Amino acid sequence: METNQESRNMITFPEGLLGFEEIHKYRLFHEDEENVLWSLTAANEDQIPSFIVMDPFTICEEYNPQISPKDLEQLGNPQPENLCFLVIAVIRTPLSDSVANLKAPIVINIATQLAKQVILEDAAYPLRYRLFDSR
Repeated sequence: METNQESRNMITFPEGLLGFEEIHKYRLFHEDEENVLWSLTAANEDQIPSFIVMDPFTICEEYNPQISPKDLEQLGNPQPENLCFLVIAVIRTPLSDSVANLKAPIVINIATQLAKQVILEDAAYPLRYRLFDSR
């Protein structure tokens, strides 16, 4: 049985994630106190996908994703303050080779816990944004 805390961490992707369209339920957990790193893992323990996700605004100050009206509708037309943006990161060795996908962020309606991975069609954001180039 799910506890209240577990249900608050449950995120539903009606369309799944790119490459994992058949998996709709994920758990989202903070990995650090600053809420920069998160863990996104398939809710069913028999399913494999697990991702490190990040707050994109902490790694790219000029990040300004524009979500299409269709994507917003699929998220239940949330108010802007109810949107949470995360990007999938790939942490590599050496750490300087680590990247994040700014082109296809995960957008979460925090009021309903509905989520969608969107592709930013009109933006020049990279699929592999190097996390440590400017530091």
